[in-house]
Amino acid sequence: MPKQAAFTLIELLVAIAIMVILVTVAVPSFQSVIASNQLLEARDSMLSAIQYTKGEAVARNQPVSVCPSTDGSTCGGSGDWADGWIVVTDTNETGAVGIGTILRVFDGPDASAVSLQHNGGGGALSFIRFLPNGLAQNMAPPSRYFGFCDPDGDVQPYSLIVAVTTGQVRTGTAAEANCP
Repeated sequence: MPKQAAFTLIELLVAIAIMVILVTVAVPSFQSVIASNQLLEARDSMLSAIQYTKGEAVARNQPVSVCPSTDGSTCGGSGDWADGWIVVTDTNETGAVGIGTILRVFDGPDASAVSLQHNGGGGALSFIRFLPNGLAQNMAPPSRYFGFCDPDGDVQPYSLIVAVTTGQVRTGTAAEANCP
């Protein structure tokens, strides 16, 4: 009768122990990758919204604004962008946003994964308005920033910097995110 090949109990336990060690090392690294991707996703969503707003203002030949919104249908007066934002045709070329048509609704980032910081040049940034020529209207110096921070501080933050006159958006440094 031929001899059958098989694993012994000791060999099986050693293999399981090695797998447990590898998983224990890999899981924390994977969690930081997930957290970093959540920050990037939030930053890219804001970048997309601002670029979309500028493009629609030029394409429609009318003012278009992006503003924070908690309900997806009105602009929030508090300037808190964490709950989401909307892009709207703007019927009011000066002062507060006059919502004409809602063009697009963006969900805010998951608050347990992303802490959103922003400045408004001395106050809350309540909206960004682009004119038909593609220039930003309502922003005074200094440049505005949006910081996308890990609430636990374990992952490098990301930022967006919006130039005040042109409305040009660039990715910023971790320091420019101004995370707490």
